[in-house]
Amino acid sequence: MHWLVVGTGAVGSLMAVNLRRVGEHVSLKPRSATPHPIEIIHEAHTLQFNTQQLPINAPTQIFAAVKAYDVATFLEELKQSPLPDDSSIILSYNGMLDNESTIMPERALHWVTTHGAYRHNNEVVHAGVGESWLGWARVEHASSRRPTEVFNVLNNALPLLNWSPAIDQRRWQKLAINCLINPFTVLHNCRNGELLQHDITAQQLQVAEEICWLAEHKGIRLHAETLVESALTVIKNTARNYSSMLVDVQQQRRTEIDFLNGFVARQSLQAGKAAPANELLWHRVQELAN
Repeated sequence: MHWLVVGTGAVGSLMAVNLRRVGEHVSLKPRSATPHPIEIIHEAHTLQFNTQQLPINAPTQIFAAVKAYDVATFLEELKQSPLPDDSSIILSYNGMLDNESTIMPERALHWVTTHGAYRHNNEVVHAGVGESWLGWARVEHASSRRPTEVFNVLNNALPLLNWSPAIDQRRWQKLAINCLINPFTVLHNCRNGELLQHDITAQQLQVAEEICWLAEHKGIRLHAETLVESALTVIKNTARNYSSMLVDVQQQRRTEIDFLNGFVARQSLQAGKAAPANELLWHRVQELAN
C-alpha cells in the first residue's frame, strides 16, 4: 500500500515515521514543492522520505495533516487532480470550517486524535500517547462499512485507533479540547502541563458552556463539566507537549484560532447568541500572534 502524507508538521511527521516503521511505502507532500528528500528524526533515528505532488497515477492512501486554513486549498487541488480508484483521503486538522459541508470530498474520512506531538527543527517528538478515531466525513456515509485495510494499517502505525460512525461527535469533542487548551498555552506561554499552575478552570467552564450551546444547536450533545475534565486529562497526558498554536505564535506563523474559538464565536453569533468567552480568547491570541 502506498501512502502520501500531506503536511510535514508534527502530526504528519509522526504518522509518516510510524507508517514507515510498520513497513508501508510513504512519500511526503510538503507545502512547498522540493525535488530533494525530506529528513525526519524520530527517537534518534534519521529517516528520509521522497516527495510527491499531485496528480497521482497509482492507487494511493492520502493522509492529510494540514492546517485548517489550508484545507480548502488542498481539497480544490485534489478536485483538479482526481485520485485513482482504490485510493482514499484521510483528513486531520484542528477546528472546523464554516463551509465544510460544501467542500468535503464524497468518500473522505476524518481522523481525530488525542496524541500529542511537536517538531523541533527536523525532529518529531511524540510527547503524549493518546488514541484516535476514524470515520466518514460526510454524514450520509456515516453508517457505511469501514475501509478495513486502511483502518488496520493506521491502527498498527499509531494505536489505538477506534472506528467511529459518529465522527462528528468526536470532532466536536476535539474542537472543545483544543479550545480549552491551546489558547491558554499561548496566553501563558507554556507547555500543556504547565497550565496546571494557572487558575483557568472557571474560564474554561465558560468557554465549554458556550461550545455546548452551539453544539446542541447543531444537533450534538456535549456536557461542559465533562469537557473541562477531559481537557484536564489531556493536559496531564500531554504535559510535555507544546501546543501547535503556541509553536505557531513563537515562529510567527498564522495560527488556527479562527477555526477554533473564532469558529465558535462566529457560528454562535449567526445562531443568535454571543459567545463572549470564546470571542475574548480569539482576539487575545490574534493580538499576541500579530
